[in-house]
Amino acid sequence: MKIARRGLPKGWIGTWLFALAAVTSAAQAAVLPGALVTPPWLHDHAKQVQIVDIRDSLGSLTNDPKYATVNGHKVLEEVGGHIPDALSVNFWGLRQKHVIDGKKIDFMLPTAKEFEQTMQAVQLEPGKPIVIVPTGDDATSLQEAAFFAWELQVFGVPQEQIAILNGGMHAWTSAGYDVDTDAIAPMSSSKWKARAPNPALLATTAEVQAAQRAHGLLLDARPLAQIAGLERTPVVPAAGRLAGASPLPAELFYRNADDGSWRFISAHVYRKVLAGGGVQRVAPGIVYCNTGQYAAGAWFVIDRIMGRKGLREYPGGMNEWEQRGLPVVSF
Repeated sequence: MKIARRGLPKGWIGTWLFALAAVTSAAQAAVLPGALVTPPWLHDHAKQVQIVDIRDSLGSLTNDPKYATVNGHKVLEEVGGHIPDALSVNFWGLRQKHVIDGKKIDFMLPTAKEFEQTMQAVQLEPGKPIVIVPTGDDATSLQEAAFFAWELQVFGVPQEQIAILNGGMHAWTSAGYDVDTDAIAPMSSSKWKARAPNPALLATTAEVQAAQRAHGLLLDARPLAQIAGLERTPVVPAAGRLAGASPLPAELFYRNADDGSWRFISAHVYRKVLAGGGVQRVAPGIVYCNTGQYAAGAWFVIDRIMGRKGLREYPGGMNEWEQRGLPVVSF
């Protein structure tokens, strides 16, 4: 039996479903209040988002939090456990080894397929807002969360669907919310799909070289001692910086809160801090570090918190640059 559709335009069902999907997607994106969320907000909206824990030591997911007594008060010293029902991402799984000029180079940006497989393995759902939860025990954990946020955007997740819990698990635990120490063990994979990398967020080696020749904005987001060539990490063969780069020191981006958690600060404070640190221009341009996470922290502050668009990250950083045999300079 055929059902009459008198008076309805041809293709109305497809049009209606498309419109419904658009409204649903917009409603989901509107769940997040911005680039950062607080523990009370996440506690009240936990069922509306995907809570994704990220850390570089997965063993601590099943540990109890560690406390110390300071002036007669119990103070959180080290994060343990995770937020109930959280997914888990291993930070070290966000970079891969790639062969460049016949040489294997570690800590490189994954391909879309590699990233897709990682996200499917942790059961990330397509289209649902994501709140990334670092440990918050140190500034490095915030950079790791920012790197994950950047990769999600690179591979197609809209920025409106991504936020970071400011202060991470440290702030969550200090606020007295529930902590789960059961193992996070996904039993299946999701259907999450990655898109081709977004060139508006990425800079290649050739583009960095072009920026050097054109005297474009090139920002070094490492700690000041590394920018100055006084220190280096074991990953990077030689100390120094890229010719033409301006300092954007990592020390300017994070603060230690009263509860002991490390946090991002507000956009208007960042404007004052950067001006006070002698940083005049932040975008458009290219930001780099050693292997990507310092640069991602700077990108997250400038792009997501301050809303200044046009900053691309050179993810291979000094690691890729020097492995390619390209020159660096020191002060």
